[in-house]
Amino acid sequence: MANTEVTPTVGELFLMEVFEPANREDPYPLFDRMREETSVLEAGNNLWFVFGHAETQGLLRARNTSSNERNSTFFKENVDTDAILQEYADREPIMLFLDPPDHTRLRALVSSAFTPRTVEKLVPRIQELTNSLLDDLEKAGANGETVDLVDALAYPLPIAVICEMLGVPREDEAIFSGWSSTLAQGLDPGMLRSDEEQRTIMAANDELEEYTRDLIQRRAEDPGDDLLSGLLAVRDGEDQLSEGELINMVLLLLVAGHETTVNLIGNGVVALLRNRDQLEAWQADSELDKSAVDELLRYDSPVQMGMRVLLEPTEIGGRTVPAGEQVLTMLGAANRDPSVFENPHELDLRRENSARNMSFGGGIHHCLGMALARVEGQVAIGGLVRRFPNLQLAGEPVLRNRFVLRGYESIPITI
Repeated sequence: MANTEVTPTVGELFLMEVFEPANREDPYPLFDRMREETSVLEAGNNLWFVFGHAETQGLLRARNTSSNERNSTFFKENVDTDAILQEYADREPIMLFLDPPDHTRLRALVSSAFTPRTVEKLVPRIQELTNSLLDDLEKAGANGETVDLVDALAYPLPIAVICEMLGVPREDEAIFSGWSSTLAQGLDPGMLRSDEEQRTIMAANDELEEYTRDLIQRRAEDPGDDLLSGLLAVRDGEDQLSEGELINMVLLLLVAGHETTVNLIGNGVVALLRNRDQLEAWQADSELDKSAVDELLRYDSPVQMGMRVLLEPTEIGGRTVPAGEQVLTMLGAANRDPSVFENPHELDLRRENSARNMSFGGGIHHCLGMALARVEGQVAIGGLVRRFPNLQLAGEPVLRNRFVLRGYESIPITI
């Protein structure tokens, strides 16, 4: 009898391995192995992976690519027979998944709110919010009790900052947090989301749209000193944001401006607590604030993956990848590429080239909130480690079940 067993390809094996518990906890040895085996990995279903810094940077900066998965061969071949994809196709993409000229126009209209100079004005308020949260954390852990760092600091600080920026009432922060967590799943590639997950994401999207539409109406009638009021008033000649574009911008800012910073704070603190010498170095030298955050972003990136659709056949790592293929750039792998970072698996807060990390993406889609995330990380993590010199893990942190956004569900600590 003939043997009909099909041997999985290297790409198919990688997709199986990357979701194994040990590799979810620490994916970097697997990334190393894949990078050593191949520059570009074909995984089936018109999907490819790259793991090197040079390939990642080149793809993210390339102009012959699209950020909209609707342009992919996989999407086009399945949308007519998949009801979920059809409904998804009818929705206007957020700016993250738009290409020029639409992306260029929208980014120009909102970028002034996130310049380093604008963010610098927010520092006193970010410091005030952080101090209040650290006061609460100190009270909760005063008698040696275990405190969840995610609940105490990593989650509430970024949601408070982004909600204040948008003019969202304080009492609504909790529901915004819930929507944000659900919508973050939408950043995972479509073929990695189940139909049930996609329905949940779209339901959260609908609820947020309804809420935001009401908030826009209130701000239009009674403008305040907040970002949403500013976006309503923004003009570039005769251009302005439509209601749909405003709603999508709120959605993007909520997910990109909140979820990624939660992960930066959580991942960063866990890395420091597992590398005590580096934590103590930061405690002793506040001048490390900027380079420390860059190194933490490199060491365990809150965003593990980017995506580009090739608009024409493209040579990557010696292979010609056809047009229409989705190429996933593994940012976490690029950040540990030994050809760029010496001893990449070591945490070194004084690393001279840590700012070359790819955690904020690259090219025209580099993270709009990069300056804000850096400041929140510096204030939150720096304030935490200096205020509580005896900070310790009180158990194993629990990872969230995400592919693109890497972060912790809970981080038990004692102070």
